[in-house]
Amino acid sequence: MSEQAVVDNLEFARHGAVLQGEFAIAELDRLREHLLSNQGVLKYTLLGKTGAKGESLLECSIDGKLVLQCQRCLEALEYPLHVISTLKVVKGLTQFDDIGDEDEAVDSIPASKAMDVSALFEEEVLLNLPISPLHAPGACREQDEAKPVKDERTNPFGALAALKGKL
Repeated sequence: MSEQAVVDNLEFARHGAVLQGEFAIAELDRLREHLLSNQGVLKYTLLGKTGAKGESLLECSIDGKLVLQCQRCLEALEYPLHVISTLKVVKGLTQFDDIGDEDEAVDSIPASKAMDVSALFEEEVLLNLPISPLHAPGACREQDEAKPVKDERTNPFGALAALKGKL
């Protein structure tokens, strides 16, 4: 990430700041272990804003393509990534407990004077990965499972049957 690596997330939101750019997928250490290929870039936008109740919000938007491994055929699966999430910046731990009438589409993060932007985006990407990525039905390469297997081995119990007949 060539621009700003850290921000004061509370001030960023209060001032309605915007941060845009892109980062190489290869730079995201925790994400790489979930990918078949670490080539490419992800484009991001971080937008600070104030909510209807005066709360400080960050809107994260991430777009790109990831190469995952299909769990059905074990081949490459190109996964289009489009993430938009809203995060409420809260001061202190007591505000996390006050979730009675909160919007479930908005997650909370602690206020920080030095929030690592790339770590935030990496976490958002990880949270949006499918648990078991699969190609669309019928898109996987054909496997030999549909063909019946002809077993020409001798039955190991055949000898026992022959002995039983002699008794």
